[in-house]
Amino acid sequence: MTAVQPGPAHAAPVGGSRTGRHARRDGGAPSGPLVPLRALAPAPQPAAGRLVIDSSRCRLSPHLAARKVAVSVDGLPLRFAWGRTPIDLPPGRHLVEIEVEGVAVRRPWGHVADAVPVAAGHTVEVFYRAPALPRLAGSLGPSRQRTAGFSRLVALLALGGATLLALLLVVAVLLAG
Repeated sequence: MTAVQPGPAHAAPVGGSRTGRHARRDGGAPSGPLVPLRALAPAPQPAAGRLVIDSSRCRLSPHLAARKVAVSVDGLPLRFAWGRTPIDLPPGRHLVEIEVEGVAVRRPWGHVADAVPVAAGHTVEVFYRAPALPRLAGSLGPSRQRTAGFSRLVALLALGGATLLALLLVVAVLLAG
């Protein structure tokens, strides 16, 4: 079936404008190409759901800002920048795996996997938080997540700062005396 079919029903009105889409020329042929109706109105697709992944990282791990977030949904690999990312999916349970791309060679940084149900016509939000230190799992859940290893990172930074301060004090005493 086409949008324009030959016949008297589609004849141009007498004295009317002949510049429209269905205007006929002297021979009675349509003025434009015949367009199948399916091209104008695609068949309705089953309602899809939307998965929104909100990925974040600890500010004390600035080296992660230059990395992408590697997401795998049912085995399909995707790469995204940090922040909110919508993904349209068919309804059902989907295996979502997330990690920080390219940080560790042997073991991925912050790998986490979970099955996420997505209903037709609904939006499901999940929140991913990268860990502060390597060899720790990331956090994935329906609400904002805490940073795994944050207290250990703060302790390591405090220890490093105290060690540096002690070394500077020793150097200052040796130079003064």
